[in-house]
Amino acid sequence: MVRRVIAGAAVVVLLLGGCGIADESGVTDLGPGPSGGTSTGNGSSRNQVTRDSTSDRVQFVNNYLRAAAGDYDGALERVKQFMSPAARARFSPAATLRVIRLTSSPLLDAGQERVSIDYELVGTLGKNGLLEPAAERSNTVSRYEFGLEEVTGDGLYVTNAPPFLLLSDTALADFYDERTIYFWNTERTGLVPDVRYLLNDVPIEQEPTVILNWLIAGPAPWLRDAVEVLPDGTKLEGKVPEIDQDRLVITLSAQALPTEGTEQALDRLRRQVQWSLRRLLPEFLDLRVGHQETRSYSGTDFLTSNLAYRSGSVSPERYVVYNRAIRRLEDIERPNADSVPGIAAEANKDISRAALSTSGTDIFTAVVTGSGKGEQLRVGTAPLGTTAALKDVSGLPPGIGYPVWAITPVAGTEGGVGLVIADGRLWRFQAQGGPAQLVQWQGVDGPISAITVAPDGHRVALVAGGRLYRAVLTVSGDRLALALSGLEELEPPLRTVTAVDFSGESWLTVSGVGNGDRTAMLNVSIDGALQSDVVRDMGKVSVTYLTAYPANPALSAFGTSVLYSTGSDAWEAFTTSLQITAEHLAGPPEQKRDGVVPGAPLFLN
Repeated sequence: MVRRVIAGAAVVVLLLGGCGIADESGVTDLGPGPSGGTSTGNGSSRNQVTRDSTSDRVQFVNNYLRAAAGDYDGALERVKQFMSPAARARFSPAATLRVIRLTSSPLLDAGQERVSIDYELVGTLGKNGLLEPAAERSNTVSRYEFGLEEVTGDGLYVTNAPPFLLLSDTALADFYDERTIYFWNTERTGLVPDVRYLLNDVPIEQEPTVILNWLIAGPAPWLRDAVEVLPDGTKLEGKVPEIDQDRLVITLSAQALPTEGTEQALDRLRRQVQWSLRRLLPEFLDLRVGHQETRSYSGTDFLTSNLAYRSGSVSPERYVVYNRAIRRLEDIERPNADSVPGIAAEANKDISRAALSTSGTDIFTAVVTGSGKGEQLRVGTAPLGTTAALKDVSGLPPGIGYPVWAITPVAGTEGGVGLVIADGRLWRFQAQGGPAQLVQWQGVDGPISAITVAPDGHRVALVAGGRLYRAVLTVSGDRLALALSGLEELEPPLRTVTAVDFSGESWLTVSGVGNGDRTAMLNVSIDGALQSDVVRDMGKVSVTYLTAYPANPALSAFGTSVLYSTGSDAWEAFTTSLQITAEHLAGPPEQKRDGVVPGAPLFLN
């Protein structure tokens, strides 16, 4: 009962070869600097950096920032190998790895005895593979200094280092695979992704054991209000044996299933396990819980439990607002289509912004009509192939932003919920109209300026005060109240963020101001650690709104279909930007209207 994408609407397989993402990978070669590419996670060895790998002092510090990558328990000793005996003796950092992003090349002082690095703190990487955003947020660049000494015939040593186990974000991208495990939402209607990092030289036969233990240990802290944990006492009975005769055999303790509703719980459990181990699954999964008979599962029926998978295999349906009406953009896969689903022609007028979504059986429509203080949010639902009677949403203050559908029920439309920003605050509205309600959440500095909901309907990303945050949307049992919890600030490589949308189940497309006061658009992982360019340099124009069509996780980490606005203009983003004009509208050619251009782009989600 969450947001779904229409069967037959597209997810575009990642086509930008320079992004370094292969189908099924989930791992990306991202960001500036050297990279080791993606890993298949098959136990292949990587190049281990050592103290004597280079005599270049700048490269030596770069290597130091990669030394912690590897077996978690051995990180401290690997880092100490770079240090002089005195520095080694006094070095006693916390066990977690502190992931940093360099904002410029390391700087060597005139005497060559000290190297400085300017950095942004991304977060901390724990033994459970979880990268948690840093608790201390400064939104500024900080500096570390390293003392160096060269011993004749023995090479360089670190004589003074920051009191942390440091890992660069490029080392994270090079030496770890981004993996996703899954937990059922509290309504038990779909799986919610949880991103982890797995060292890419872990032997493939050990991966199921690692991933299952992550599941048993529970979700990331920010997700806990929105998902179900496995029952207390659940444990893996022994290690998962190597795949034999195309079978993966898993045995869990009896506590993994409740005493009531056992069959339904077992079905949820196996789907959760199948999705979490999807990249490793052979033809058969044999699952045994306690003393129960072993159940054997095969096929792909489990895929539908992840709502992000329901994206189709053709191009997404794209729309803009033109001359105060929603208009379809031309599409080579739908050459004769020019109508707008779910809204009657007589109601398609005086519109400035809109959101269209589908549950697969019904269309959900939200439009902002009027102008200035007279703006009004109107919503409606209708079965596919029919049009909705739009109803008013009351109680919103002036300054209504772009609406977004968060919950679109699979059967029927009762319980459909959307979100909208008005007067810098977040409001919820029902698919049947009526009074809007303020969404309760932990406040942050500055008004909210952008909101997006993941395909699972629970994880959200928002922009407030020019900063990027993630949180989860929790729903009361009667669906009459929503709240945001688990709020955490992310650190993308942008000084100020202006727009955001989910481009994959665990990736965001964000835009804002970067280095040199230039606007950029990036794909950023949900923890802010990894990134890839969409449009590297967009000049000094401000992106006021963007919408990305989320990728099917079976095809790619994130999609490549992005539409955005700069003021009243609408654009499509590839490696460069293409302005959308009246010539791109579907249907008969438009007569040119002075001062009227397509704007407020949207997808049918």
